[in-house]
Amino acid sequence: MTVQPSLIIFDLDCTLSRRDTFLPYLAGILLRNPTRILRCIGLPFAVAKFYLGLINNGQLKESFLSAVLGGMPRQKIEAWTKQFVPQLVSRGLNKKALEVLRGHRQAGDLLVLMTASPDCYVLELGRVLGFEEIICTATEYVDGQMSGRLAGANVRGTEKLRRLEDLRRRFQNHSITAYADDSSDVPLLRAVDRGILVNGSSRARALASEYGLSCSSWDGA
Repeated sequence: MTVQPSLIIFDLDCTLSRRDTFLPYLAGILLRNPTRILRCIGLPFAVAKFYLGLINNGQLKESFLSAVLGGMPRQKIEAWTKQFVPQLVSRGLNKKALEVLRGHRQAGDLLVLMTASPDCYVLELGRVLGFEEIICTATEYVDGQMSGRLAGANVRGTEKLRRLEDLRRRFQNHSITAYADDSSDVPLLRAVDRGILVNGSSRARALASEYGLSCSSWDGA
């Protein structure tokens, strides 16, 4: 009997990476285009609306994309991505996470990067790290310029479950392991064969423990 390789799903922020990647990516754009800082005046209000429950995570993400990247040509965004990704790989990834990733690759497993972070840098990062599948939040371009809107669902929470079902259809008879850090990822971790919460907050760890999920700390600079 031929043994099928396992399907291994990695989250990005605070799982593969040591911290959030979206805000540093946007900050790099602003440092190189300081006149765009004026476009960000309304962002604190968007954040406040999010914490008050008036907008969701996807709408908040659109607010940041619109303010920082809205109207910017694709070529300019791609040029920054080509600088950002090597910096992230060299200084921003968790060493233990990279060891785990390397171990799965050596075992012949199929590697999937699944994250709510946007495609403007995730696709390049996934390619550099050698993922076979890259699932992330798509951004919209109109006439070659970033519109500031999402081109599909924000890949978070229940959307990750929907993407998981698509993977199951395409990779039948594969066991699935997932690594993620956030409480919003707990439904995904429960739905796979082996779900592991890594680097989770106290709230996420409590929720994971409630459902009998494994918790791990990938300490490493």
